Amino acid sequence: MPPYDARGEANRAKRHRAVLIGVEHYEGARNDLPAVATNLRLMREALTAEHTGMLGPDDLVEVPPDGDRAATVDPLRVRAALTAAREEVDGLLVVYFAGHGIVRPDGSDLNLMFTDSRVTRDRHHPFVDTLSWRDDIMPELRYARADWVVVILDCCFAGNALWAFSPAAGQNFALLTAAEPGVEIPPGDPGTGTEFTAALHRLLTTGQGEPVTFTRIVTGIRRAMAPYKAVDGHPWIPDERRHGDDVVLALAAGPEPPRQPPEDSARKGPTGRWLRPRVPALPHRLLPVLVRRMTRTTALVLAAAAVLAAGGTWYLLGGSGDVVCASPLELRVLTDPDLKPTVQKAADAYPRRDAHGCRTVGINVYDAKATDAVSALRSSSLWQEPPAVCPASGTCPRPQRDVGAQPDVWIPAAGSAWQRATAAGAAGGPGGGEASASTGRNVVELERLGSVAYTPMVLGVPDTLLQAQSLQTDDPLSDIVTGLQAVQEVEILRPDPEVTEAALLATDALYATSADGHASTVEQGMAEALRPMPSTARDLMCALADGTHNELEDRAAVLVPEQTLAQFNLSAGEAGRPACATEALAHRVAHYPSDVPMLDLPFVRVTWDGADRDTAAREAAVDDFYEWLTTDRNAQKCFTDDGFRGVDGGDPAPPGDDSVLRAEDNTTAVRERIPTTGPDADASASLNDTLSRYRGALGPGRVLYLLDNSTSVADKRLWDGIGGAKDLVARSMGSLGTRDSYGVWTAAVAPEKPVTQLVKLRPHGRADVRKAVADAGTAAFHARIGAGLGAALAALRDDPAVVEQPRLLVLVTDGEDFDGVGQKEQAELVTDARRAPPVRIVTVSLQDGACASGRFGDRLAAASGGRCLDPGDDIAAELAAEVAKAGTGDAE
Repeated sequence: MPPYDARGEANRAKRHRAVLIGVEHYEGARNDLPAVATNLRLMREALTAEHTGMLGPDDLVEVPPDGDRAATVDPLRVRAALTAAREEVDGLLVVYFAGHGIVRPDGSDLNLMFTDSRVTRDRHHPFVDTLSWRDDIMPELRYARADWVVVILDCCFAGNALWAFSPAAGQNFALLTAAEPGVEIPPGDPGTGTEFTAALHRLLTTGQGEPVTFTRIVTGIRRAMAPYKAVDGHPWIPDERRHGDDVVLALAAGPEPPRQPPEDSARKGPTGRWLRPRVPALPHRLLPVLVRRMTRTTALVLAAAAVLAAGGTWYLLGGSGDVVCASPLELRVLTDPDLKPTVQKAADAYPRRDAHGCRTVGINVYDAKATDAVSALRSSSLWQEPPAVCPASGTCPRPQRDVGAQPDVWIPAAGSAWQRATAAGAAGGPGGGEASASTGRNVVELERLGSVAYTPMVLGVPDTLLQAQSLQTDDPLSDIVTGLQAVQEVEILRPDPEVTEAALLATDALYATSADGHASTVEQGMAEALRPMPSTARDLMCALADGTHNELEDRAAVLVPEQTLAQFNLSAGEAGRPACATEALAHRVAHYPSDVPMLDLPFVRVTWDGADRDTAAREAAVDDFYEWLTTDRNAQKCFTDDGFRGVDGGDPAPPGDDSVLRAEDNTTAVRERIPTTGPDADASASLNDTLSRYRGALGPGRVLYLLDNSTSVADKRLWDGIGGAKDLVARSMGSLGTRDSYGVWTAAVAPEKPVTQLVKLRPHGRADVRKAVADAGTAAFHARIGAGLGAALAALRDDPAVVEQPRLLVLVTDGEDFDGVGQKEQAELVTDARRAPPVRIVTVSLQDGACASGRFGDRLAAASGGRCLDPGDDIAAELAAEVAKAGTGDAE
């Protein structure tokens, strides 16, 4: 599908708009940002430029208005501008922000700051007069009528917005951030603007030969920012998320400015890259005047350069003569999120230039969730032919949106991903043939050429915990975990298996460690320890290092690639240590499970049916890039510097002297020689089953509320009002979605009945259930707690079709009728609570006593892995958090 073009014939009549927000002046402790005024001017020029701009001057809304630099910018005014744009724009909507950004201590909840914004000591509401990206801006734009929404954030911690990027299903939405998560950026120069926006202006106004799309902007802005450093010396890498195909942000401007050949060492930049000299564009009306003042020879040189430019070629007026460079062949390399930083570094180092110093191959590296990449390559025709109608599930597979452009090369983390993508009998694999319209058909050949590097999966255990050296290698994960847990409390963590192949391989082995064999037991335990689960191994280690999970960090054993563990083991100041690493993170020793396959980073050539343009040149470029990655010392160093093991005759090479694995911090943490763990056999069926179990374990859930509605609850004023039983239940339902099954039963019934079904256990709309709860009354009977618990447990388990599903029983009582449950019945119910499939029981006691150690509520919680909450807890918040572990409403 071609990129969306607001100036195209089909969209020209629609309403387009840009909301430009710039906050220059701040009250209180925040410094002013005088570069913001220049930023707004640059964006105004770029978006409305006569030949390249996508918008007209009347399409701009500026806060504050142009020329009013001293104006106070308040969040209400910005919110009003966004609301108006959400309702009125049906074409292209661009939102740009320049100013201060701030996040919570754990890196969550990016807030955009305005003139009177301030920070308080209230840990629940630390920011005043700000706008939360997660709670204010993203929800506002998620329901915009616009065909395309593009947001650009030029502020500190802009990348943290990526964690709460949640467009509506089917919405075209792109987010470009000035830097990666956790990175602060310099304030910029008042005369030229911030480095990020200045580079963005150049890209939007000097696009060469073809329109400037969002994907081209991403590649260009990363290249432009590579020579710069962010605050504290961090690499300055803009980041992005895109939900949709692509969108044009500027039209072509004509010939591209000259490139500098490598022979001219005087122009070499601070990072060793060749910088392109700035050649200002000359207005056509000035050329005759300038030519009249030049010599005949100079005029002829300019004329020759103009001819070359008109022909679409690169040109350069060098000291020894003119050099003409053709546009390089572009290779698109798709990789796993765990590998992206290293593969990008290798691609940037790829040295292919011709005798004149012109680059012959350009490499564009991008990543996608491992599951999305596999699904897209199995249904490869959907890249060109997305389904016209979504299936009943409402989920439309769209590779351009979920993955990106059609790749020429795929470097997944492990051969298991390649096995799943080429599995026989599936679209996208040998023998797949035709498939349904929703799954697509096979239009690619995936040729595995070999591995570019290796790294084994390890269980990283803090060296402060007791661990048996005999379990460091050659034992299955279950034995290692059992040995650790036998002598101390240990939490096993791994990243989201939807996102990286490493986490999926780890999860496959991890489910075998569950005592009851259920994935839901493993996943709910992890969710209780750390929620939401970080996306990548690096994100997981960063979360443990940020200082807000100190107690968890001390007992967390992490399933991550060896190279990630090795990097985070490095001491402060050591080259290669991640920017987010802190002294709060313990040094970890690697255990090598025998049943978790090694990551072998296969290089896969992707050949598309009918893609005949430049076929021979493209094949040669792919071969050359592979050969360089696997044999060139500088290429391999890109991987070994990041803790990977190099390639030695197709096998993992022992770490060299300059490897991170040989650093002093890792000499006792990692093993130099390790066994190769495959996968030699086809692992696709096992991993597909694991993925299915994982998805089932995280919802939709089954939640049943059992309410004590006896008259004693009403007499104690615990039934109605704020903080009463009905209010607590209604408020906790905010985490339940339309796909969850939930019900409300009452336990004060006549002796011949176990319960009254106030709301049946099935999917509902929340409003109807809340009304039923609000209208519920008490009954003149004792609450039959024992009978109600037994019936509720049976009902929650009465769904044999879905074994891996979160199940939660919430008992709300004043505690008085607990005394009516005899010791024998209590013992039977505690035994029932341990049965499979697991049901977590959360007891809410509205009076003290029921949750004391050894009491019935405490025993139910211990047996089921649940909780017992009493007035000593923040019941409303804690109950909502427990329901969120089973419900999918927050995810919707």
